[in-house]
Amino acid sequence: MTDQTLANHFHDYFSIQIASTIKLKEAAFKLRYDVYCVELGYEKDCIKNCEKDMFDDYSTHILILHKETQEYAGCIRLVTPPQENPKALLPFEVNCSQIFNPKKVTFLREGAAGKVGEISRLAVSSMFRRRSLDAKSPEGINLKPISQDINEEIRYFPFIAIGLYFAVNSLAEYQNLTYAAVMMEPALARQLSRLGITFIQLSETGDYHGQRALFYSKGAFINSLTPQLKEFYQSVEKNLTLI
Repeated sequence: MTDQTLANHFHDYFSIQIASTIKLKEAAFKLRYDVYCVELGYEKDCIKNCEKDMFDDYSTHILILHKETQEYAGCIRLVTPPQENPKALLPFEVNCSQIFNPKKVTFLREGAAGKVGEISRLAVSSMFRRRSLDAKSPEGINLKPISQDINEEIRYFPFIAIGLYFAVNSLAEYQNLTYAAVMMEPALARQLSRLGITFIQLSETGDYHGQRALFYSKGAFINSLTPQLKEFYQSVEKNLTLI
């Protein structure tokens, strides 16, 4: 697989965009409802077809659209405290305070007021999960290693999830965030790190939509990517910039 083929293959079938209208945001909420509420049984108190919470009021949402069917394949959001309220809480601070030691996460806020955000609510539609094991996580990722060969691993990794992580990292850069926190399964973090997508673990594992821990990233990880993934990252970044 050549450097160019990977990005072109993705963009031949999918487009990626920021949900800049009410209609697009509602599409993200609907997809989240289908994945988190209907398929996985989380967030049971939300209204039908709309998985939404207080953090969506200060979030930027990203969608991936399947061109042929015009169905939304995946979504993700970046929660950032608004300028008028830089101390607004992030999801992990409200939902997962029992998992982490507050003293170990103070640096995320200190000296960077308004410069910390959280990546959350990544969801991939069941229509686009390729293997049965992928269906067991909202990300649509099989957490069991496929191969010791990194090029073989790249071939089979779900590119909708990668595209979403690339897009949200690019958005965090654009917003000049110092840190981006994320609640993630450690096995997923290990899988992503094999591809050069590195998150640093901050807490022990606890029960939140499965066994997850608090991680964070600092800055772009583009320089740690393989050449073909770097080209893919740049293509996603370019497409977001054009919107």
